[in-house]
Amino acid sequence: MNHARWKLSQDRRIAEGSVEPPEVVAEREQIRLALDLGQLVYDRRTALGLTQTALGERLSMTAGEVEAIELGGLLPLTADLLVRLSTALDVTVDLRVVSDGHHMVMFEERAA
Repeated sequence: MNHARWKLSQDRRIAEGSVEPPEVVAEREQIRLALDLGQLVYDRRTALGLTQTALGERLSMTAGEVEAIELGGLLPLTADLLVRLSTALDVTVDLRVVSDGHHMVMFEERAA
């Protein structure tokens, strides 16, 4: 399956003046943010040498729930989850919510 066609189709519709409803744009941004967070969790977990099971124990979650986070499939993102991830992964979580909808989430390793 060629996902690039989907992107081209979306670009064509936008060029033709099609505008997505605000709720669709917001949902798309939430999905992007969840995928970004998932990559950060995966990168930090592997850097620490933790398995999904070990991280799950730190988070009081199952390995399957950790996998869901890493795959960007855990929505909505909650403050509770970010606090728990910060503790379990020994990082500072920086969530930037901006008015234009291009939110960002970043991890910063805590200084020793």
